[in-house]
Amino acid sequence: MKRIGIIQILQETNYFNPIQTVPGDFGNFGIGTGREVLEKYGKVGEIDGFVRGLRKWPGRVRPVGVLRLQAWSGGPAARRTRRWFAENLSRELGKAGRLDGLLVALHGAMMAVDEPDIEGFLLEKIRAIVGPDIPVVATVDLHAYMTPRMIENASAIVGYHTFPHVDQPETGIRAAGVLRRIFAGAKPVSALVRLPMITGGELQSTFAPPLRPIFRDLVALEGRKGVLSTAILMTQAYLDVPELGWSVLIVTDGDPGLARRKALSLASRCWPVRERLMEKFLKAPACIDRALACKGGPVVIADGADATNSGGGGDSIHLLKEMMGRSIPGGALTIMVDPKAVARAFAAGRGGAFRFAVGGKRDHIFSQPLKVAGKVASVHRKAAYVLTGHGGNNLKIDMGRAAVVRIGDVTLLLVEKPGPGSTPLMYRCVGLEPRDFKIVIVKSPLGFRAEFGPFAADIILSDCPGCASSRFDSLPFRRISRPLWPLDRIGDWRRVPWIRAANSLENP
Repeated sequence: MKRIGIIQILQETNYFNPIQTVPGDFGNFGIGTGREVLEKYGKVGEIDGFVRGLRKWPGRVRPVGVLRLQAWSGGPAARRTRRWFAENLSRELGKAGRLDGLLVALHGAMMAVDEPDIEGFLLEKIRAIVGPDIPVVATVDLHAYMTPRMIENASAIVGYHTFPHVDQPETGIRAAGVLRRIFAGAKPVSALVRLPMITGGELQSTFAPPLRPIFRDLVALEGRKGVLSTAILMTQAYLDVPELGWSVLIVTDGDPGLARRKALSLASRCWPVRERLMEKFLKAPACIDRALACKGGPVVIADGADATNSGGGGDSIHLLKEMMGRSIPGGALTIMVDPKAVARAFAAGRGGAFRFAVGGKRDHIFSQPLKVAGKVASVHRKAAYVLTGHGGNNLKIDMGRAAVVRIGDVTLLLVEKPGPGSTPLMYRCVGLEPRDFKIVIVKSPLGFRAEFGPFAADIILSDCPGCASSRFDSLPFRRISRPLWPLDRIGDWRRVPWIRAANSLENP
């Protein structure tokens, strides 16, 4: 009987978020060791897919839970968090006993304050423990920052094919299929081709033009004989690391030439569509003007620069400040991560006066606390729900205590902990229905469209300051390789010196 170890260590980093990610942040989303990994999280995300994929194997196979650590998107991992990862991996792999293979769920864009490539570090650690002969297949998010270190220490890497991300279980199933083919004799070889471009998430949908036909062909290529996995990785743009940019990763069965040809071909198709992935945004006053002029509701305004899904702080004050000065028939609904404000609301109690400076405490670089005066409408011991859809599959979300504060025509939901900013459940879990408001704020660049889109009267993309802004010239990049589009003008991407070196390109 084959014993297949299952590991998940997952967080997406926004380098510009000043709040470091600590071990307790992983506890918020559940820590599992040994049997707990499957007993508690066997139906969650990629782990669900791993288990379902292994059930399809012929013969006897046993999934073995090793370790599960997941945190929501946020700032870089602290030094002690990286050490904590290594200690947990060593201990739990030691307890797991003999393993014939490993399935590892990663994000692909996690970094620590002292390590820019956490996934490479983790895979290197795993490889050092299990040895060179045990096959290790890893999964990554479509926004992974792929590195040679990751590729060198994994037998194969399998990426999501969708954005909004609705294929976590399917990606796990695909990874289990690749591992099965390795046991059947496949010899994985990988080709990675980088592109000197970063793009905001607002128009990155794989279900709509211009990316839909490219991803359709990407998926079809994975069904071709001799191809093990395919991925276009649009990268987490909010990392300040060398060689940041989109990349294409193709894994074949012993055919490096095929892998490289297909990777270059897909990269060449991605480059021309970059201009079509740029969107026009409205400043806060114009957002509210357009929303009020719209017939019907709700009008959804996306505060992508503060997107908790992209690692933002979730406590931007810019749209709130603009709405507080307006008459909004039908009212406005927004959310903010501010544990101190929650504590003040609890102290005031339901119906009590609320005077406090909210927001600007987590992302204190792009926002400053805003003084507000209102009334506490309700307090809640827990704002929690189960997410299935973009960003999670059977994923338990706990945003801690919450309070609803009414400030004129604005209803402000205050929570203690960040969670997905893209789902109506963030409001519904405390009894607020987005359909009942004229204006609704979401903290997401694109993923919100999956659930808000069907009932939104209009969707507006805001141009507010924040650490997840798609106006990349507003962010303090220091380490990225230049030139990099759209920060720099680039003609032939293949002639960019750092791209030629990274991709080992001859003179085109």
